[in-house]
Amino acid sequence: MHLAAIAPRTPIIGPMLCGMVLMSMMLISHDVNAQVVDSEPLERIVEVVRTLVQTTLGAAEPATTQIEIAQLDSRLRLPRCAQIPSAELAPGTRSIDNGTISVRCSAPVAWSILVPVRVEREQEVVVVTRMLARQHIIQPDDVQIKTVSSRTLSNGYFDTLDAVIGLQTKRALNPGEVLNTTMVTAAKLIKRGQQVTLFSSRPGLTVQMKGEALEDGVLGQRIRIRNRTSKQIVEGYVESSGTVRLGL
Repeated sequence: MHLAAIAPRTPIIGPMLCGMVLMSMMLISHDVNAQVVDSEPLERIVEVVRTLVQTTLGAAEPATTQIEIAQLDSRLRLPRCAQIPSAELAPGTRSIDNGTISVRCSAPVAWSILVPVRVEREQEVVVVTRMLARQHIIQPDDVQIKTVSSRTLSNGYFDTLDAVIGLQTKRALNPGEVLNTTMVTAAKLIKRGQQVTLFSSRPGLTVQMKGEALEDGVLGQRIRIRNRTSKQIVEGYVESSGTVRLGL
């Protein structure tokens, strides 16, 4: 799909957003006339903003994606830029879905303008299917994929089930809640003082022994274990609840 299909037109954001458009100008030459004869076309500014948003979103965005760019004041008069103005995400903008684009010109007169944008698209996210208690280890039946509007999302959401299976909830969760990184953490499969099984394997041979965990551990974490027989302290990687693979 071509990027142009993402936003066939430029919807108008309400008057409040229009009022957010900020402009700062700085003369870089004392020879520039105060009366600007050739003004920067507002349409070119809008197109520069749209191009940046489309590039940021990528070519895989669905045709239902809508880009809304704040309407520029028709009375705005900026010196025409010698080159096509540049555009980038304004400082502090974390997401293109609801952010601000900084458009700049360097010559013959330096100016910049901030243009608010909104992007609405259908996004697949992970949602909770039933009530989950605090410190619950998420299982496959606890979550599902659902398509929602990007405007309802906060940063840090998950879009694949594999990314959340095995994580532990930080608080109680209600059915229908969109999971994000603030709600879950890596589950502690081993706790300090717990008796664990140590194992080491190679083709044709597996050795197991008992030990005591000297620290908490999540899946894949390297932790210290005291061998219950030799009292020697060794290190291994958490494989599952109560099982540690010796690091060789």
